[in-house]
Amino acid sequence: MADFSDIAQSFAQHYFTTFDSYDSRDGLAGLYRPESMLTWEGRQSQGATAILDQFKKPELKVVKHRIASVDSQPGANSGIAVLVAGALAVDNAFDQPLQFTEAFNLAPVPGQPGGFFVFNQIFRLVRA
Repeated sequence: MADFSDIAQSFAQHYFTTFDSYDSRDGLAGLYRPESMLTWEGRQSQGATAILDQFKKPELKVVKHRIASVDSQPGANSGIAVLVAGALAVDNAFDQPLQFTEAFNLAPVPGQPGGFFVFNQIFRLVRA
């Protein structure tokens, strides 16, 4: 079985690469289940459809992430806690990056050894 930090790194690479391509963002649906919960700047969404609707808002059409760090720990019930910090550019405004932090609680997919889904996700811009 892969080390939890390897899983976290692979997850973050896949998630942010897919998110940064608006036309591919629907590919993130497989990371979520009906019980998945997202808190995005204080607004909560539950389930894959509601979460993807949040990601497909017009104001998020052009987003590019630059990851500074991916930290992880083994979690309860064989899960993995992941914290990502970095910067993002909206509408190609690379000269005005926005700092962000995003936490993920990855839970094992029942009946799928080695598979994980996003049980919890919290996103916040870091404002000085």
